[in-house]
Amino acid sequence: MAELTEENIILANKIATRIKQLREETTGPVQMDFVRKYNVEKQIINRWESHIKTNPKTGAKSGRGITIYSIQEFCNIIGINLVEFFDNDLFR
Repeated sequence: MAELTEENIILANKIATRIKQLREETTGPVQMDFVRKYNVEKQIINRWESHIKTNPKTGAKSGRGITIYSIQEFCNIIGINLVEFFDNDLFR
């Protein structure tokens, strides 16, 4: 797989931030409240909200982005569509 560009990492991190925003709007700041309400594994929510980080010394990247399929799954869970997901100042 090709290495992510800095632009790709920025986009992936914006998506993770948006998921967290929407999750908190839906059930509040505690991930477990979302897990209980929607019967979703905590590990999945944690992965969806995780940012890709770059080690400043080595340049090594940790974390991975989320697929469009997972974004769609999240949207289905909270009852919005992809247009609503991306219609946010983060993506302008």
